[in-house]
Amino acid sequence: MHLHAVTVTSTAGKLSTVLTNLGASSLTVNGTIDARDFKFITDEMPNLKALDLTNATIVAYNSTLADGLLAGSYHFANNTLPYCALMGAVKLETVNLPTNLTAIDYGAFAGCTRLKAINLPASLRKIGDDAFNTCSSLQQVAITGSVSVLGSKAFAHCTKLTTLILNPTGDITIGDEAFADCQALNSVSIGTSITALGNGTFNGCKALKKIQIAPGSKLEDIGDMTFYRSGLEELDLEYTPHLKHMGAWALAHTKLKAFSIPSHVKTLDEGTLFYNNLLTTLELPKNLSYLPDYMLAGCDHIHGTPFMTQALANIGDFALFNQSQHFSINVPVRVYYIGSYAMAGLSNLQEISSEPLEAPELGENVWAGVKQSSTKLYVKEESLDDYRTAMQWKNFLVDVAHTRGDINNDGYVNTLDVIAERRYLTEGNSEGIIIDRTDVTGNGRTDIADIVAIFNIINGRKGAPYPQQYWFEDDIETLGSETSTRKANIEITLNNTINYTACQFDIVTPSHISIEGAALSGRGLGHEIHVGKTGSNLYRMVCYSPTGDDFEGYSGLLLTLNISSTKNFSSSDYITLDRIYFADYQENVYYNNHMKVSIIGASAVENITVDESDKPVNVYNTQGQLLRQNVVPSQATQGLPAGIYIVGDKKVIVR
Repeated sequence: MHLHAVTVTSTAGKLSTVLTNLGASSLTVNGTIDARDFKFITDEMPNLKALDLTNATIVAYNSTLADGLLAGSYHFANNTLPYCALMGAVKLETVNLPTNLTAIDYGAFAGCTRLKAINLPASLRKIGDDAFNTCSSLQQVAITGSVSVLGSKAFAHCTKLTTLILNPTGDITIGDEAFADCQALNSVSIGTSITALGNGTFNGCKALKKIQIAPGSKLEDIGDMTFYRSGLEELDLEYTPHLKHMGAWALAHTKLKAFSIPSHVKTLDEGTLFYNNLLTTLELPKNLSYLPDYMLAGCDHIHGTPFMTQALANIGDFALFNQSQHFSINVPVRVYYIGSYAMAGLSNLQEISSEPLEAPELGENVWAGVKQSSTKLYVKEESLDDYRTAMQWKNFLVDVAHTRGDINNDGYVNTLDVIAERRYLTEGNSEGIIIDRTDVTGNGRTDIADIVAIFNIINGRKGAPYPQQYWFEDDIETLGSETSTRKANIEITLNNTINYTACQFDIVTPSHISIEGAALSGRGLGHEIHVGKTGSNLYRMVCYSPTGDDFEGYSGLLLTLNISSTKNFSSSDYITLDRIYFADYQENVYYNNHMKVSIIGASAVENITVDESDKPVNVYNTQGQLLRQNVVPSQATQGLPAGIYIVGDKKVIVR
């Protein structure tokens, strides 16, 4: 049978009377159409591949059970693609929707397994539950414009979907399992207006390694199982200042390798990071007081014990289950309860330092699998009797606690511990040290503040009782060389309002560029500076004062990086400063990230210049808060106080 393209003009409910070629492969409908006509299309046009409704208007219809529509007795609204309108149209490949369409109802395209693309009209406001469920040939989706409702499972099981843009103009919550089991999905961009990701939004998206979250994000909530069993390797929450909650099992069974949860996240539910067995680096909110049930169970490759923050008071059931790599753990001073099986499976544990004066209450079988009779438990001298008589605690080798800062476990705190800490930071060399003691400040990670803390101990100085972490808001400027040869210097200038005594940078380089060393200016009088290689094209620089002196002055050149290349430098060559940490003498840390540094000529942080196209930009502060929207670059920072701002995709200084 030869198939034809057919164009008809119809009145709602009358399509069957004007359409005579039911074998057509392409149908264009003008005029009005309603739910009865869609039923006619799906029932009577089995060969339909293309449907053009551009100039059609969908009108309301009140159905009865006698109509035979899937919805039964139902009100089908104006400008709404009806309930299950094209469900199961298995040969349908292309659809042009009406230009005045405002909603796509439940299951409208569900099971259209050959539908390859869909262009959503600017007028669209709602995409209903299961609207595109199992459209297994759909490859790209862009949800923009005025869409304010995205229903549950709207695009679930779209197994060939690779690219997703979520950037509507108004606030929107993404429905539960909206993109679940989209196994080929590998590119996701989330705009500022997404306020919540529903339960299981990206559950089972095995190809999804990273998502892009726009600066100024309004995201407040990540639901239960949102990324469960996805391929997620990286999730940067830097631009989510409003995020307050992460749901149960939200990131369970992913492939995260490093993860940081900002301090503004107030609630974590059970199993948030359950069995992330590739996770090596973790930072939890510094004010986290409750480690939920199953939170880190099976995360058996985390370096150190960063989950043991100083604010921690309650450790849930199975919270650290099967973290078999730890030789040593520290129980912070505020902990009063440790749940059932919380530490079960820590089979290599050799040492525990417990800071609470009274032995914390324990649930059932907290230490199952731990060789208690050969594991040392260090407590304060005045607490010895309490731990030696407490159930489950008394089975350890209870003794007086080791000295804070004794990294190499020789019984003393001295420069050998500083050297060991520095080698661990700059080279990853853990020989002769106990890794879990390297977090001297208890801020949840090993960083430059720990070297400051060791020197404070050596010098008899006291840091803050509970050192804090702050966003770094002072100015760093860099100036590259004027040469295009194979050696260059990058000058780093610090304009500071706070007295810093130490700093640390991670330096990421292209494959042809190496960091040869670094030199301090006069502002670093009495300081030491060291650069080590921690990975392929990854270096770490640390700078500190053995006597705890601050950097001199409040502005000017701080240090110079010496670099080399296997070929002549070009204007496109750059390095990246990452994990930028400064520390004061009280062991507080001030941090920032991702500073791109040109090697030749211009400073990496520049005053704003007019974009040649004068394209409007948004302006954010360094906390990701939107300050100005759609302004031309020449006016982007006018009237703003001195500081660092994100203008478009550039970091700029206002003086």
